Amino acid sequence: MNGNPFARLEAACANVVERTFAFAFPSALEPVQIARKLVANFEAAAVVDERRGRCFTVQLHPSDYARLENELPYLERQWTAMLARLAERSRRPQRTPEVRARSDASVAAGTITISSVSRPQAERLVLRVRRGIAPRREVALNRTLVVGREPACDVVLADSRVSRRHCVVEIEDGVPHVRDLGSSNGTLLNGTRVGTSALGCGDVLALGDTELLVDAVGDGPAAV
Repeated sequence: MNGNPFARLEAACANVVERTFAFAFPSALEPVQIARKLVANFEAAAVVDERRGRCFTVQLHPSDYARLENELPYLERQWTAMLARLAERSRRPQRTPEVRARSDASVAAGTITISSVSRPQAERLVLRVRRGIAPRREVALNRTLVVGREPACDVVLADSRVSRRHCVVEIEDGVPHVRDLGSSNGTLLNGTRVGTSALGCGDVLALGDTELLVDAVGDGPAAV
């Protein structure tokens, strides 16, 4: 039992998080329930070029997301570590899986939905202007990009609600991350305000009245 990565994660969640939640929210969604469903999804996921790894997105009702929000950075690391141990035991040639939690109003409170996709590398992703005005409608995510109204930014947005230097997208271990630069109106990732967060294909950043879509190369016009 001690060699079971799920058992170790279950114990960690119980010690750090679940006792508090069990006392305050006796019928609430518990982190270990999410862990169990992640394991089931990982084991059922199709093996498609697993050398790139897979990204698992845990979609929670906004009320559940808000209740767990302070613990999510810790939980995401624990869930990722759990799947990494499962991947090692499976002896599949793949990169470390990634787990992210997202708020989704279409998910019923007290339940979860998990989706998984093969994770593109940053060099195969682009940042597209889905809504708003910008001289460049698409930029490759292969380097650090500063986004804002200032003409010197890498991605210039003509939006009065966007700060001069609003946020930056940086590449860490081949994965793009967004970091808010103290903007006046904040940076929203899939509807949730964030300070720093990893980005994946399909994510939407909202800056003021502008929306930027993280998309895969080949799904639209050529990147510049």
